[in-house]
Amino acid sequence: MAAVELLEAAGLLVLAVLAVASGPSSRYPQTAYGVGGTLLLAAALLVLVGIGTLRARPWSRTSGLVWQVVQLLVGLYAFQGQGAQPGLALIAIVPAVAVIVLLFTRPVREATARSAGTL
Repeated sequence: MAAVELLEAAGLLVLAVLAVASGPSSRYPQTAYGVGGTLLLAAALLVLVGIGTLRARPWSRTSGLVWQVVQLLVGLYAFQGQGAQPGLALIAIVPAVAVIVLLFTRPVREATARSAGTL
């Protein structure tokens, strides 16, 4: 599961680089740079979630779930409208669903459960 989160972060990093690289030739370069910066920030946060998952930190389950729900919604949105991109939608939806399912398995719940003595 952490591997999927880290792969998602790598994908976001690639998208961030592509957004920034398209800036100079873009009609709206500030928008391209803003998108790139936002994706870079999201990638960095997702790396932290992946590391937290590897270390079985209790907070990583909730933050991982929030990220996967957001990614699932973005994927569903990519199926709609004139600019629909089903390929990209599936790339977002499939790992999100897989991680959501894994987050609710008994081993993950037990590994990320808070012990009685921690706050």
